Amino acid sequence: MNTYEGMFIFSDTLKEEELKAVVERTMAVIEKHGGSVLGTKILGRRNFARPMGKREAGVYVRAVFNLDAQKMTPLQASYKLNEEVFRLQVTCGDSKSLEFVADVLTEESEKKAAEEAPAAV
Repeated sequence: MNTYEGMFIFSDTLKEEELKAVVERTMAVIEKHGGSVLGTKILGRRNFARPMGKREAGVYVRAVFNLDAQKMTPLQASYKLNEEVFRLQVTCGDSKSLEFVADVLTEESEKKAAEEAPAAV
């Protein structure tokens, strides 16, 4: 399995709960194709340099995942048919991708620890 890094762009009209659900469904497609998602991070709303498809902005999500090389073409084809994914760019992962995954996992564990800690009185 190879490591890949994907930059997904979703509609900027999605609310936070809707966006999380769309991201989960999008990552489930990777798992459906036999891959595994190592980490995802919502980077937020960004304006485009020029309008694309009559849209001025989008919500960017970065994901690092493992997948067999033969399954990359069918995966990208399924995202082209998916109306929830506005744009997608996939590159081969490198050491910075793995550092990103480590940072995301650290942030998630810190967030869980803060939620589980008793409130100070």
